[in-house]
Amino acid sequence: MSRMDEFRSFVNKYPKIREDVINKNRTWQSIYEDFVILGPDNNIWDKYKERKSIDFLSSDGMKNIMNYVKKINPDSISKTLNTIQKVLQISQSFGGRTSLYNGNYNSWWD
Repeated sequence: MSRMDEFRSFVNKYPKIREDVINKNRTWQSIYEDFVILGPDNNIWDKYKERKSIDFLSSDGMKNIMNYVKKINPDSISKTLNTIQKVLQISQSFGGRTSLYNGNYNSWWD
């Protein structure tokens, strides 16, 4: 198989490459040069890969969700919420005072 044949099968594998050329984001020449220099396994091609959507109602989708939920640390969530609550309390304590700058530049100096 020639290098050009390899490139053709590579482009067939990633149809989003064609879209990039059609939209004039890249040229065939630049894509071919990257293919030859970097190779077909370089992470530059990741943006052209088709993203699989997850069907959450399928058994695999539910397994993925359950695995994600198992990884959640309740203590971490509690600490984060407590920190947010403290920040809100501090910001509210400043809100009751008269601001140095109330929207009128000259009033700041008065």
